[in-house]
Amino acid sequence: MGNDGGSIPRRSEMVREKPKNEKADRKNQLIAMYYNCALSKRPLEAPIVGDGLGRLYNREAVLEYLLGKNTFGDGAQVCQHIRSLKDIKTLTAKDNPAYEKSKKSTVILSFDQQPVAPFVCPVTGS
Repeated sequence: MGNDGGSIPRRSEMVREKPKNEKADRKNQLIAMYYNCALSKRPLEAPIVGDGLGRLYNREAVLEYLLGKNTFGDGAQVCQHIRSLKDIKTLTAKDNPAYEKSKKSTVILSFDQQPVAPFVCPVTGS
């Protein structure tokens, strides 16, 4: 026995495994959630409103949704809990002065950097 040049196969070489599902990057999901409207997927613009689940919306998009439920394709999934204007609150956010500076500059962001937010919290300033 032996000296035949054979090799001992491992389990991973013999058995095919089910491919693993790719997971979305949590950091990119948070950036998209805080910089874009959850309903229209457009960048947030003043006035901004929020719901009880913590999602941010453009007020205009919510009004369009309430007038016509079929305006947005996934509106029934995203905003099914919003039935009237009483379900949302208008947020008071200040314009971020650093956003105007970053908009004028042509700096390319790397994967480690976050984009500058157009609005900041009036209480914490961040």
